[in-house]
Amino acid sequence: MELKSLYQDLILDHGKNPRNFKSLDKPCDSIVAHNPLCGDKIEIFALLERDIIKDISFRGNGCAICLAASSIMTELVIKKNINETKHLIDFFLKKINKIDTSKLPKISKEESLKINSFSSVSNFPMRIKCATLPWLGLNSLLFENKKEINIDKV
Repeated sequence: MELKSLYQDLILDHGKNPRNFKSLDKPCDSIVAHNPLCGDKIEIFALLERDIIKDISFRGNGCAICLAASSIMTELVIKKNINETKHLIDFFLKKINKIDTSKLPKISKEESLKINSFSSVSNFPMRIKCATLPWLGLNSLLFENKKEINIDKV
């Protein structure tokens, strides 16, 4: 199977069958992230214990790229500490914006496969916001203590 096809299949699968697509029952932090141009609007829920993301999920409506990015993000950051999560956020945002990641610490093969599945999105500038919305939302929740973001103002 060609790598490009594998990446497309991964995004399609997560877009059609998003993982962690639910609200969290326990009290948690949350943020609403909105992309008015595309109509994507998701709410991210994060249950933090000390500096560990014990659970994370999302709900909302969005295009397949936004849902896939949200789904993959939740899979990658669950059970990670805040520093590991920040590194993954930075890596994803640099990768999708075609910024050199060689100076960043290495990530696992699984993380690399999932993040690289969005590499073709970089060729469609209007779709970059769809893929980055959940990552920017999580960053704003964890490190800026925001409860809502509009991607056009980030």
